Amino acid sequence: MEIGRSLERGRIEWSETNDETEWDDFVARNGGSFFHLWGWRKVLEESGNKATYFVCRDAGGNPVAICPFFNLPGKSFHHLDSLPDSRTAGPLLSGQADASAIIGALPKSVKFSLLNPVVVMKIKTHLEQAIKPMQALGYPYDASRGLYILDLNEGTLNDVWNDGFKKHDRQAVKYYEQRSTFGFTRKYDDFLGLSKPTQKYQFEFIDPMRVSFIEKMKAVLGDFLEVALVTGPDGDALAGFFMLLDPPGSPTRGVHLLTIRHAAPRNMHSVVTFVNWKATSWAHQNGYSYVDFGSYPIDKSSDPMHPWGALKMKFKIRVVPRFKFTIPTSSVPYSIARRINKAMRLVTGAED
Repeated sequence: MEIGRSLERGRIEWSETNDETEWDDFVARNGGSFFHLWGWRKVLEESGNKATYFVCRDAGGNPVAICPFFNLPGKSFHHLDSLPDSRTAGPLLSGQADASAIIGALPKSVKFSLLNPVVVMKIKTHLEQAIKPMQALGYPYDASRGLYILDLNEGTLNDVWNDGFKKHDRQAVKYYEQRSTFGFTRKYDDFLGLSKPTQKYQFEFIDPMRVSFIEKMKAVLGDFLEVALVTGPDGDALAGFFMLLDPPGSPTRGVHLLTIRHAAPRNMHSVVTFVNWKATSWAHQNGYSYVDFGSYPIDKSSDPMHPWGALKMKFKIRVVPRFKFTIPTSSVPYSIARRINKAMRLVTGAED
């Protein structure tokens, strides 16, 4: 892959990097999420696909932006995805960066060739610093899904308890507080044995719901990954959640809940409400600024009868639109690729 071509003005330049320390330091200082971290790259590399992590530098060689990608093969052409199996990623810029120039230069970093048939970049992001310049450049996007975020500013949990929760919700929390134990576990079999996932996080080519894979992720990610478990008085698992944590140095640290699982109901009190409450309380007590409940369709957020809408109202969640941009790396190969793929669908009878 030919990358790092100097720009006309010579002030900024994108290039591929393998400097893990510099990368994670930039992520931590500039509010990047867990999915930007180099450790997540190591997990995704289990798929066998090739990572291409770009850094943009100013004239002095200082990093001013980063953007992680994986090169994913298609039937005829490849695309760079930022990032597969990740709720959000995309470009991360320093506060003083010239966002328009940096974003505009990003697709020019890739040179199309027969050995490198990349025709498009696909970027998922919820960050305004990246969204605005990509919109201004006219790149097509979809924003039908959003991140369901609980902001943990002072007083928010009191708002949840007093205004979001109904009487039965508060009763459920008090019931399990008195009759259960909450903590992190390495007994992943107990977590996976809980048969009713309430929030399912789909991976395209990796499966975190195996003990061996969770152990491998833990070895790579360390304290960035935790599995929590609620156990009853007899030590039996009642509920649990699988979460990823943003880096400690980040000014906007978050907790990302991937999967919440629970046993069959044993009484009238909701253990799901309790485990959500424990997750958000733990995040607040440990200095995190938000809890990410997942990416769901935005049009469901106002429906109180839908589980996601009910969750939003109960926990005072705000929905942050997540944009998915499609950025051609070269207009001519991309237009040819679209024609070829369309012709292949006509021949094979495949649907769009």
